[in-house]
Amino acid sequence: MVLVMNIKKLARAVIKVNAFWVLIVIRCLRPLLTVRLIVVGFHRFGHLALEPELFLARTEEKRRQQGVLDLWSLGNSSNQTNRFLAQKWSERVHAVPSWVVDALVTVGDRFPRLACEKPKLSIHGPANGLDRTSSHLSFTLEEEKAGSEQLRALGIDPSRPYVCLIVRDSSHYQSLGHQESPGYSFLNCDVALFHETAIALADSGYQVLRMGAGSERGLGLNHPGVVDYAKSPLRSEFLDVYIAGTCTFGISTQTGPDAVCLAFRRPVFYVDVVRFSQFFFGTKIAWWNPATIMVNGSRLSLMQIVNHEVFWLEDPDDFIRYGISIERSTPSQIAKMALAFSEIVKTGLQMPDQYVADSERARTLLKEGLGDRGHAIFGEPTAMMNPVFLADNAQWFLN
Repeated sequence: MVLVMNIKKLARAVIKVNAFWVLIVIRCLRPLLTVRLIVVGFHRFGHLALEPELFLARTEEKRRQQGVLDLWSLGNSSNQTNRFLAQKWSERVHAVPSWVVDALVTVGDRFPRLACEKPKLSIHGPANGLDRTSSHLSFTLEEEKAGSEQLRALGIDPSRPYVCLIVRDSSHYQSLGHQESPGYSFLNCDVALFHETAIALADSGYQVLRMGAGSERGLGLNHPGVVDYAKSPLRSEFLDVYIAGTCTFGISTQTGPDAVCLAFRRPVFYVDVVRFSQFFFGTKIAWWNPATIMVNGSRLSLMQIVNHEVFWLEDPDDFIRYGISIERSTPSQIAKMALAFSEIVKTGLQMPDQYVADSERARTLLKEGLGDRGHAIFGEPTAMMNPVFLADNAQWFLN
């Protein structure tokens, strides 16, 4: 055991020495060649999906830079949340072994004058480009064939529209031996609240696949056209990506797989948004309704929300520290909003005429309330609110 540890230490030392000389060479070449180190959040599914996509979208919108070499770190197979997705990105970008980038980063931190540029990656931002570029990911003909065959094995007809139902709960992290803090109760949701939604969508002609990593609580619903894919023995890393990347749209409580939908430009309706700081305000393919946010028992309007610290909170436990409570939509309200969104998808994501004024009012309040700080983080707020939510709540929510 001691011998193995000593060998590992020696190997790390050798790698760092070599990295030092590599950085010396890169420094000498800097007038001709700029090397950037792109480290993706490969340990989280949504970040692995969207960070490369948004970076490439921003790069595509700018004039292509000459003399720039990007070295990407996508992790190794033991810590990638989805190896198929990581492989798809490695085919698209200049990926190198993670230990190479790690060594260059470590040595660069020790010798700042030699350090390579490390662009900051994000799953949202002021110029996300999702509305202005096409997806940088696609499936091969072989993958399309395999995906269709596996969907049929699940009982899904790939020629008919299907919807991803994505509901975050605490089971995933519990399965990894992690205990979530109390604040995560604001982000987690009971999948039973979506039974009525799944049935309503299935009855209107959609096939519904409940997504997940397999550790979630069972859907607990037996209905034609509704498949608890998360608990299926046919579930795979490939299908996790293929289903989210080819679905008609997603219904989500803001967690991993919905980012894959966005990366493939599949619209998503986000139900009962609570953590606004992590939302996708800068893209038109994200539609949403907020949970009812209350402070000391009083509900907050949109303007009050954007002028309250609740809008900027990232740590879920801060919701408790600030004395915040929430009320979620009822199952029937969620079903109504989901059906309304399904009709909006059919029109190419056009807001119904009777709700345009309220929608613009909401966007204006967001823009004014966010100010320079919000614009730097999210850019122009273009995500649209669900018309059913507007119809039922505009009188108090937009005042």
